[in-house]
Amino acid sequence: MAKLAAYRAKRDFTKTSEPAGKASRRPGASFVVQKHDASRLHYDFRLELDGVLKSWAVAKGPSLVKGEKRLAVEVEDHPLDYGSFEGTIPDGQYGGGTVLVWDRGTWEPEGDPQEAYEKGRLTFRLDGEKLKGTWHLVRMAKRPRERQPSWLLIKADDAQARTEDDPDILEEAPLSVKTGRSLEEIAPRRSGKAPAKRKAAPKSASSAKHAKPAKGASSAKKATAGDIQVAGVPLTHPDRVLWEDQGLTKQELAEFYLDIGEWLLPHLANRPLTLIRCPGGAEKKCFVQRHSWAGMSDFIHRTTIPDNSGTQEALTVTDIQGVIALVQSGVLEMHVWGATLADLERPDRLIFDLDPGEGLDWPRVIEGALAVRERLNALGLESFVKTTGGKGLHVVVPLKPKSLWNEALAFSRGIAEAMAADEPDRYTITSVKQEREGRIFIDYLRNNREASAVAPYSTRSRPGAPVATPVAWKELSPELRPNGFTVENLGKRLSSLKKDPWADIGKVDQVLPPAKPAKRTPRRK
Repeated sequence: MAKLAAYRAKRDFTKTSEPAGKASRRPGASFVVQKHDASRLHYDFRLELDGVLKSWAVAKGPSLVKGEKRLAVEVEDHPLDYGSFEGTIPDGQYGGGTVLVWDRGTWEPEGDPQEAYEKGRLTFRLDGEKLKGTWHLVRMAKRPRERQPSWLLIKADDAQARTEDDPDILEEAPLSVKTGRSLEEIAPRRSGKAPAKRKAAPKSASSAKHAKPAKGASSAKKATAGDIQVAGVPLTHPDRVLWEDQGLTKQELAEFYLDIGEWLLPHLANRPLTLIRCPGGAEKKCFVQRHSWAGMSDFIHRTTIPDNSGTQEALTVTDIQGVIALVQSGVLEMHVWGATLADLERPDRLIFDLDPGEGLDWPRVIEGALAVRERLNALGLESFVKTTGGKGLHVVVPLKPKSLWNEALAFSRGIAEAMAADEPDRYTITSVKQEREGRIFIDYLRNNREASAVAPYSTRSRPGAPVATPVAWKELSPELRPNGFTVENLGKRLSSLKKDPWADIGKVDQVLPPAKPAKRTPRRK
């Protein structure tokens, strides 16, 4: 009882739904981190010890960056029941504000935890849903007039540590591990508050005649911020601006994909994904994501697939809900493998990525794409073309999945090497920037098993919100720009098309030609 005296003295349990609780006599090793939006947003870090939760208020939250120190002010012990508390503490009560369970799991101390706590230096391992690895809690020397002991929470240098260039776990995984909700979704609605205003979705994005919502999908449900759904997927911070130059919000991006779902999904569904996530928008920090993350939506599927070292995890989506869930997680670019989950060892699409060097005019890039097409035609292969939303073009070769990846790579390398050898002043197969000036880099390395290329109809995290867009060969002209199709104008394009330029890409029945045997050098007698 005495252990929780300070906790109980601060609370009126007739007014707050926080648990009164009691100290436990059973040994345990739980930990919890609660995100707490009180007078200021902070994170409450709690370790089970001696039947209670030893607790620290961490103003900036835990960091995964090795060696980074976060101030942790020790507060009163909490009952173990508090580890599952999620809700709103009424205004006027101690700690008034909204609480969510940000992370939870078990902890393992190094040495005797009671002795380490008394000495003011705890080292321990966390095994949570978000936080893993070794940490230190170090008590600082007491300062004059300091009421509560100050500690430092420090991430140790281990395999789970990140660098300053890696994503911030607090931004990467902001939701509750208990309910999947945000603070805004947990907080009660206040009748005196008007719903946040948002910019209307671009008319052109929702006017595509050919684009119908996926079965079961619903159009955006407008409500208070934090209570928006698109295709049945909840969106937190729907008004967050993702492209500042366009004023384009998360909700508008979700609605854009909902409208073009029938165009997008045939090229995206059931293919392993490499994602570019920009939780703060295109102008903030972006990072590559290939594996699952804490709080990831169930609409995004994880599959264990074989690789050279054993197995790895692959992410896929199968429907428009999966795409909207990616938007919710700040994904601005979706890149896909050239194979599907049905046969990962045999590609069904090859990519020739034509990337212009500095000083190269756009018409030359078009000429390069046409030259690739001509060489493929000479081998009996049909190809398709798309803008990348960047500077170049992708020439895409659909295949029946018969050849293995090494055969696909050898074939595409042969085409690229032949073009570079025949016209070295126009083409190169080296990625060295200085050697690419005035020439087109033909990137054939995207035809490796785990390499990827931006998916048709995916946005790019670049100014203007450009979209990688399939086009017909006859559309290639100096007036067409590689980044000319955007979230704002793509709907108008799709509604005006009489035929999908890639309508037949899945119907083409072709395989790679047999590899030519290497020439044998005559043996000397």
